[in-house]
Amino acid sequence: MKKVLVTGGNGNLGKYVVEALVKKEIKTVVLTTKTSITTQNNIQFFTGDLLENIGLKEATEDVEVIIHCASNPRNFLQTDIEGTKNLLNAADRNSLKHFIYISIVGIDKNDYPYYQAKLQVENIVANSGIPFTILRTTQFHDFVLNMIKTLDQSGKSDFITIPSGLRFQSVAVQEVAELLASIALEQSKGLIKDFGGPEVLHFEEMTKSYLETIQSDKDIILEIPEDIRHKLFTTGVNLCPENNTGKQTWKEYLNILI
Repeated sequence: MKKVLVTGGNGNLGKYVVEALVKKEIKTVVLTTKTSITTQNNIQFFTGDLLENIGLKEATEDVEVIIHCASNPRNFLQTDIEGTKNLLNAADRNSLKHFIYISIVGIDKNDYPYYQAKLQVENIVANSGIPFTILRTTQFHDFVLNMIKTLDQSGKSDFITIPSGLRFQSVAVQEVAELLASIALEQSKGLIKDFGGPEVLHFEEMTKSYLETIQSDKDIILEIPEDIRHKLFTTGVNLCPENNTGKQTWKEYLNILI
C-alpha cells in the first residue's frame, strides 16, 4: 500500500486530490500550515511550512509519492521556488519513488512572472534526481468564475465591464484531482501531455452564460485589457484544444454550482 503526501492538501485543488486518494484507499498524508489537525478520516496531517522548512522531514518520512499542489501566485519566489527546493531536500530518498507536480498549460510560452516561476519549479523537479511526473492543465472553472464575480462586483448595477479578447479552456478541478490520484498509482512519466477542458470559449460567452444562470439582465461592456494577467489570456498560450480531455463543460459547471 503506497503512502502519498499531498502538499497544499487543504487548498482548492489539494482537498479534492486528498478526497480522491482516500476513495482509492491510499494511505494519505497532508502537509498543512494549520496547527489544530493531526488525524481526520484516516488522513494524517502534519503541520509545516515549505518556505520556513518546518515539518518537512516529518511529513515526508516513509512517503513513496508526493503530489505537490502547494503554490502562491502572490509570493511565488518564496513559496513555489524556494519551498519546492526545501521539500525536495527534505524528502526521504530511501522511500520516495515518485514526485508529481501540477503545473499550467503554456508556462513555457509566456514571460508572465508567475508562469516563469512555475517553469523554474518544473526544471528544479526534473533535475532533482527523483522520478517525476509533471501535469500541465488549463485554468479551472472556478478561476474564471471568480474573475467574473470580481469584475461584476466592481462595476455598476446595470452592466458589467470585462476585458475583450480573452479565451479559456476551463476544466473541472475535480477531474484534475482524479487524474493526479491515478498518476500516483503509476510509474513516473516525466512531462506528460496537457490536460484541458472540453471547449475553448471567449470570456464574453462565459460571462453571458454566468449572467443567464443567475438570471441577471446586465449588459456586457467590453474594454481593451490593461492588466498583465488579462493580456496573457488573449495570447492563446493558455489553451490546448488538441488535448480537450476534460468532460464537464462551463455551462454544466454553472448549473451545478449556482
